Amino acid sequence: MAMKATATVFLFLSLFGLNTGLYRKHYYVDERKQWSSAQQYCQTHHDDLSTVSNEFQELQRLSDNSQVTGDYWIGLHSDAYSRLWKWTGGEDATDVKWDRGEPDTYWHEQCGKVEKSSSKVHDAYCSGSLPFYCMEVFELIVVKQENTWEEALEYCRQNYIDLASLSSDVIMKEAEDKSTALTDDVWIGLRFIAGHWFWLNGEGLDYKVWSAGGELQCPAMDQRCGVYDVKKKVWKPADCEQRLNFLCVKTVG
Repeated sequence: MAMKATATVFLFLSLFGLNTGLYRKHYYVDERKQWSSAQQYCQTHHDDLSTVSNEFQELQRLSDNSQVTGDYWIGLHSDAYSRLWKWTGGEDATDVKWDRGEPDTYWHEQCGKVEKSSSKVHDAYCSGSLPFYCMEVFELIVVKQENTWEEALEYCRQNYIDLASLSSDVIMKEAEDKSTALTDDVWIGLRFIAGHWFWLNGEGLDYKVWSAGGELQCPAMDQRCGVYDVKKKVWKPADCEQRLNFLCVKTVG
């Protein structure tokens, strides 16, 4: 069955209550499935059903996705006897953004869904059919060797996934926290080809943190690779043949 990942949202991730330096990427799947089937789908195509922090704005961002038209599953479930709620990764769900009166006293409502209208969590019968969010968990890796952009790209793809795309404020913040590079600039997965800048993973450039005059519409031939300026915390064009440290991204799972 073809995967229908119709939207992605970036959120910060803290596993087991610790700041792990990870972040997660959520995929909305517009197929109606029972909770267990949705989890199986997510584990096949991604990592698992989505874990969501208790911050209301994170649930709000998932619900505000234009593809979402109603309630949806997340990776929250409970034991039928203890009624202890957990995330699919195994961590206790001790501070869930429950709606008023939730979870209620119906013991067989063992799965968590989010109501689009309120962006708050309800317990529900797992046999219900809803669309859902899957997640993948990622980490930025600083590679402290000095390579050209092409060499850095090859290294990341051989050892991790790719050069990093700093495509949200969350990932930019993580890049700031990872700023232990030995060079002032580090390669990222930003490239100018065929008249435009783009991220290697195909994500859009709606989020931008260019240096002053950095997003050149027609950069010189030796200024067509993107770097992250560690000190100024901006992107800028650079000569692809420079030898710099670089940021890779890897999956965690």
